Amino acid sequence: MTESDHAPDTGLCRISADTDGLPALLRLRTLLRERLGVELIHLGDPALDAAATGKVTQRLCVPVGTARERALLDSEADHRVIQHLILNPDSVDSCTGRRRRIALISNASAVADLGPLPAATVLPALESAAAHLCRATGLDVHPLPVTAHTPQDLAATATALAPGFAAVCLSHTHPAYVGAVRAALEHTGTPLVDTTGHAHAVAVVAATLNALHHKAVPTRTAHVILAGADRGGHLFDLLLAIGVGSLTLHETGTPPEHPAGPADLLVDLTGVPAPEDGTPVLRACPQELPPLQETARRPHPFHTLAALLATAAHSRRLTRHHLLTAARALADLAGPGQLLPSIDQPGLAQALAAAMARDPAHSTDA
Repeated sequence: MTESDHAPDTGLCRISADTDGLPALLRLRTLLRERLGVELIHLGDPALDAAATGKVTQRLCVPVGTARERALLDSEADHRVIQHLILNPDSVDSCTGRRRRIALISNASAVADLGPLPAATVLPALESAAAHLCRATGLDVHPLPVTAHTPQDLAATATALAPGFAAVCLSHTHPAYVGAVRAALEHTGTPLVDTTGHAHAVAVVAATLNALHHKAVPTRTAHVILAGADRGGHLFDLLLAIGVGSLTLHETGTPPEHPAGPADLLVDLTGVPAPEDGTPVLRACPQELPPLQETARRPHPFHTLAALLATAAHSRRLTRHHLLTAARALADLAGPGQLLPSIDQPGLAQALAAAMARDPAHSTDA
């Protein structure tokens, strides 16, 4: 696919070409330079150009045009607010911007299947996620790569940051680190949203509901195999909670088949081969997410992450009942024959958040 246009001021032609990989891109670059000459062309990568913008930025929310307006940002004004907060500690959200601020944290311990990486390398992925979430919710999402070599280090950092944010979101982070952060934040009043264990798991549950529905299999009688439960966060518990009648965990190294014959569905989080007995497969590996244009067929955290963050920031908690409500609502929003709605479906985040707000949450935290 190519696009071209002409710059009106210079008359130069700009051409955008998508290749199917780096080898093809390198061959194209060599061909252009051989045919046109190095001095006639300038080559760039649009992905690098987009990343160089930073993707998200802060905005100034208060006027500062006059001396009086700037005085409201003075230390004396700050002191007045601080005194008010000392006397009214529950008014932090109404007197500051914390209620709309999200900390998007990662220590790069689970970036695709690349393994642990230096923290800074995950920043482009965090900035992309922040751009999607800001667009969907209007919240201020701050990408924060953190160097943390142990779960305790990341938990300590998240706890230190918690007072300034309405919610903490973990992304590209190994489950061992997620568990430590969850335990550390439990008594801080700042909810934790895990991109894989919460958002992706909810999308997988919704896709499972529709996959069974399309086969006319009642959930209560369904036989489902789950491959890679250790990668799924709350997925195992959520599948049981929606009423899956029989749930078999697949262990690596054994055939992913149901002992009583073909199962109704294999939910695959690891990339196992399709069973030879004909069991249909729902591919949902959290480390190999589908392209955004294919999200009507495969689960993606962006199906639910924006709504979960908005709910967590508003209610200052995220419960298992929130997750179940979001899963059922997401399944209902899919079009005919689809497993899921596209993540670009207008109003998706707002519809899911509204469903969670209408359905009172239980007291059990997720």
